[in-house]
Amino acid sequence: MSDSVPTTGKSSFKAMFTLYLAMMSVGMGQTVVFAILPMLGRELHLDLLVFNLPFSDIVIEPRELAITSLSALTAFVFFVVAPKWGRLSDRWGRKPLIILGLFGYVVGTLAFNGVAYLGLSGALVGTALFTCLILSRVFHAVIMSATHPASAAYMVDVTSVYERTKGMGKLQACNQLGVMVGPALAWFVSINYLAPLYIQAAVAFIVGVLVWRYLPAIPPANTSGRKQPKLAYFDPRYRIFLVLGFIIYSLLGMVQQTLGFYFQDTLDINGIRAAQLFSSAMVVSSVAILIAQFLVVRSYSGLPMRLLRVGLPFMLMSYLLLANASALWMLFLAMGLFGFGMGLTGPSFTASATMAVESHEQGGLAGLLGAIAGLGFMFGPLIGGALYRLSPTYPYWCSALVMAVVILALSMLEKSWRQ
Repeated sequence: MSDSVPTTGKSSFKAMFTLYLAMMSVGMGQTVVFAILPMLGRELHLDLLVFNLPFSDIVIEPRELAITSLSALTAFVFFVVAPKWGRLSDRWGRKPLIILGLFGYVVGTLAFNGVAYLGLSGALVGTALFTCLILSRVFHAVIMSATHPASAAYMVDVTSVYERTKGMGKLQACNQLGVMVGPALAWFVSINYLAPLYIQAAVAFIVGVLVWRYLPAIPPANTSGRKQPKLAYFDPRYRIFLVLGFIIYSLLGMVQQTLGFYFQDTLDINGIRAAQLFSSAMVVSSVAILIAQFLVVRSYSGLPMRLLRVGLPFMLMSYLLLANASALWMLFLAMGLFGFGMGLTGPSFTASATMAVESHEQGGLAGLLGAIAGLGFMFGPLIGGALYRLSPTYPYWCSALVMAVVILALSMLEKSWRQ
């Protein structure tokens, strides 16, 4: 490790703070669109799209599923390319890819906003608009996905094994904070539906400059420059953590992508007001994440998996409360419980997984963890959109059922570990 690499102490504050900002920006960039896409999609009349299958009389009316599929496709692209960026960070270094992802987010956002503007103005409509939105989101996801695995691998590079849980905990907390804060930008839809995305693009640009200026470059983990063997998704060393991550992020995607509709329909309000209240609820979740991090995670010194089992019941309670919500205070309380649970569970499976592989595999593992999150955000919105068509409460009942099964399975697994 070179002298320029920050480890701990006051001398590393700027570098570490910059890395935290990068991870937070990634989280914000991934989810800011969740808060506005349901209402923006309806404003673009994507829920009214009708697809006629060629050479048949079959007509498909996807309704809200057409809107949630945009997020699902973006997440699928993230799932495909994130491991590749992780492996490249082992060969090229972490810092260049962190910067590439941040500036790539800016360019991708401008492309998406340009297409959406044409749709809002009526210059582009129907299937043509939907296709262009998909292409812009794919381009956006391909480039921005470089930052997440490179940032996670950087943290592994600069922390010892004994400090890794806390280091990864802080990094994941910043990412989760960004995940929750991103939708809070939806308050600015009062200016324009696209204003939150422009604001987030400006944030990503500023953070990219800070990373370029203050984050020290460190030598690549793979100094030979040769390609390392790909890490397998079902490697027994860490597969349980990938499964847990997939489930957690699938449920997160299901809830966040449908919650905008749920606020609007449950409270019987217009799209702009729904986006503003939804953003306020996400602020409540963000505060709950901070409380979980500062009051629990920072003082915790046990096994990360046990911390995971503490956080999951809070998420279960939040899903049950959402499924039965009939007033604004119930929605806010549910999101508070949800944030507290995510604040406990997020860092635990990530930190556990990093302890299972060698230093030259950390970039590849970070890519897999990011890909699993992307895969969850792909399936979650698709399933949530389909369930929402049947009943607005079904996504949350489904989430509660799955979470109950996970809690039971982990309890049984822990008993087998003790034997």
